[in-house]
Amino acid sequence: MNLTWDDRNTIVANLFNPAFCGEVIRVVAKEYNKHTNTVFPYEFAFLILPILLHQETRVRMPRSVRTYFFVWVEDNDDLFYDFSKRTKGMVKYTKEALLFLLLYKKIVLDENGGIVTSQERVIKIDNVDHLELNHILQKAQMLGKWLSASSDVKSIYSFFRITP
Repeated sequence: MNLTWDDRNTIVANLFNPAFCGEVIRVVAKEYNKHTNTVFPYEFAFLILPILLHQETRVRMPRSVRTYFFVWVEDNDDLFYDFSKRTKGMVKYTKEALLFLLLYKKIVLDENGGIVTSQERVIKIDNVDHLELNHILQKAQMLGKWLSASSDVKSIYSFFRITP
């Protein structure tokens, strides 16, 4: 059941608002596109929010992409034991965010469903109140680079034990 915006819990509405979630997805996709010169696979969009909005997962991400994505996941497998459940719970917020991005022309879908992003800069706010936002966007760029190095969607979904 879809709730109207006014019927949502305020905390859930603020944390999972489509503009914020959309910007996180756009940043990952933009970084992926930049490093691969290909479009961002639509299926990857559903992995972004469960990784980046889960604080413990985000905090334990390394500082750089020198660590391979699969190695990091294996070294932190306690963060991913229920990842498929977490991912399933975020599907509706991911879809809302993608619709928001399409509506405001921040992304377009190509004929194969790949995501092409707008070229707008990632805006970071220099303010103590926005440290967590900047941290999420920084990790979003990193996740985009990581995913660009392993572009096989099936392998990554299989690695996370996510089945259709």
